[in-house]
Amino acid sequence: MTVPCVTEDHEQVWIKVNTRVDRGIARVVSALNCLDGLQTVDSCEGIAKYKPAHVYFYYGDWHQIGTLVFDRIGPALWGRLGNEAIVSLEVFNDSAPMGKLSFDKEATNVVASILEELLYERP
Repeated sequence: MTVPCVTEDHEQVWIKVNTRVDRGIARVVSALNCLDGLQTVDSCEGIAKYKPAHVYFYYGDWHQIGTLVFDRIGPALWGRLGNEAIVSLEVFNDSAPMGKLSFDKEATNVVASILEELLYERP
């Protein structure tokens, strides 16, 4: 007998979960995951000059994710990287809005630094 782990009958809470990610994008994923309620769902460190690095994530409703993407992350990335980094919102089959951050693999450390400056709580 299989017992379901998550059902609509139980209240859900956010916890941080350890999982495996590509070494080259781990710092970016960690920075994003410092936000309570943000859920990264897919990432790849990319292939230099061939395939951009990316992270897909959920964060609340349209307003919350829109504010995060268009008011905070987007302007900060654009100011330092121009078109080397793109942040966008996507929707698939009436699902919740999903953020996508993509950037040149060579810009990974700069992207991580920008996110850490923006999102980490400083004492």
